[in-house]
Amino acid sequence: MVSIEIDDEIFNYLKSLAEPFVDTPNTVLRRLLFTECSPPHETSTKEKTSVNPSKSQQSSSVVFASSYLQDRYGEKFRTKAPFRTMFESEKHLIYFQNFNKSGTINLWYRLSESSLNTLRETTKIAIVCFTNPSENIIIEIPMKDIDKQIIKCSWSKDFLEVNIDPTNLRWRELDWSLQQYLTRSGSEEVSK
Repeated sequence: MVSIEIDDEIFNYLKSLAEPFVDTPNTVLRRLLFTECSPPHETSTKEKTSVNPSKSQQSSSVVFASSYLQDRYGEKFRTKAPFRTMFESEKHLIYFQNFNKSGTINLWYRLSESSLNTLRETTKIAIVCFTNPSENIIIEIPMKDIDKQIIKCSWSKDFLEVNIDPTNLRWRELDWSLQQYLTRSGSEEVSK
């Protein structure tokens, strides 16, 4: 076991995600970092330090999303099964789609039929966040606005292809400017 020091802000954040009388800081971190791919209990030190890059990126995306939710909403969110990056609070259902690569000319995402149905069927405020954590970009769109644009563009498939031009913030398939939905870019927060 290795000991680490964390500041009060991080400790309080971990505490807000913990289930009382069940979780420890370690179990909360384990859940955040290894949501779907919890490492085996019996591994050698060498195995513990070699991490599959795609799993590492997935974990960092979950941490990025969790941090954003805490900063933006200040509510307590839990993961909405079976989706690894869909989070639910008393008021909101927020689905993160992450593309984690800097310097790209295309941000690519896909919203499946099941994720769309879950977002449409909730009585809560449903939001989709398209993110690129490596460039600190978050485009936050209410599901009702996405559905309006789908109707306007006569999109007929049960799923959504999402190719965003990051330079012009344009959703190519729906020919839709997303500038108004940009909530964070670079190190500055953009107000809506």
